Amino acid sequence: MKSRKKRPRDEFSDLPISRQSRYRARQRRDGRCIECGAPAGKASRCLRHLTLARERERKRLGLKRRYFGSMGYRMESANQTFQ
Repeated sequence: MKSRKKRPRDEFSDLPISRQSRYRARQRRDGRCIECGAPAGKASRCLRHLTLARERERKRLGLKRRYFGSMGYRMESANQTFQ
């Protein structure tokens, strides 16, 4: 008989939420991207997914203006200076 992998027991285990929400909550707690698990820095997503989410929302809402003071743009400019 095969042994089953033990599930993590933490503060999110007994909450009445979906497993996807539990995964995102654990990733957010650990400072990782809620979509891919890469290090996230100050945001809840990595730079790649932060940019994709920003552009997806701009398209959905039909926005033309860009808010260059937002966290995503600041992270992009800081990241470009080090490359």
